[in-house]
Amino acid sequence: MQTVQRYLINQLVIAYISGYHGRNSKVYDRRLTLHRGVSNPITFTFKNEDQKAQDITSKTYEFNMIDSESKKAVLTKTLSILDDGSTVSTKGDASCTITEGDLLPLDAKFYNFSVREVKSDGSREITYSDTGYAAAGTIELLDGAYPEFVASTSVSSFTAVGGPLAHTSGSIDSRPGINNNKALHTIAVYTKNFSGALRVQGTMSASPSNTDYFDITMEDAGSTTNTFSNSTTVSNFNFTGVYHSVRFSWGNDSGNTGVIDKILYRQ
Repeated sequence: MQTVQRYLINQLVIAYISGYHGRNSKVYDRRLTLHRGVSNPITFTFKNEDQKAQDITSKTYEFNMIDSESKKAVLTKTLSILDDGSTVSTKGDASCTITEGDLLPLDAKFYNFSVREVKSDGSREITYSDTGYAAAGTIELLDGAYPEFVASTSVSSFTAVGGPLAHTSGSIDSRPGINNNKALHTIAVYTKNFSGALRVQGTMSASPSNTDYFDITMEDAGSTTNTFSNSTTVSNFNFTGVYHSVRFSWGNDSGNTGVIDKILYRQ
């Protein structure tokens, strides 16, 4: 039997509030590591040049994550002062959590970070990342350790030919290589004053023609055709199965000029 250890630890960063006078030189400061797909808590300890934790009870600190290429801040967080249990004052520790949503728009690469004190007049004052007067630290943003959010495929272009109904989308990859025989597919259908029918079609052909597609039963509708009556809302439907690709086809009832504006597809 394999035994695997996991460590429940917090990343700790030391920030120096005042300058260095030659004592307790710090010669190594590791970079922070953030992982996409999860929340990442970080704790900062504020010390002076003698390595003594400082009273930060009434102070406000700001964490900035900076793109090392564009030099622009991509994330700013106000630190929460931590209670150390002392009856006299809170010594030294503050924290923030970098959430999964914070990291969603960021590329996996190296970033810089800094922490500065927000003064009562709105100005910012430096804190140092080491005893050599460096203000910036380094963050490595990694992916692959945890599942990540994948945006739905947005389908908003429907041609007037080629499908079972008047308007049909192009072929959409259903990623059969990552699915199994119970693969769940979900669509969100955005309608505007639409009365008519919607069909979902699938194929196992890599280069399908119109005759290669077949109708798929939508579980919520209980049939291969779902009908709408003067609908202006978002309707959700599910279907299952492994397909090389799918497409969506819709058509209006006689006299109706509404539309299916777009379809969001997840698999």
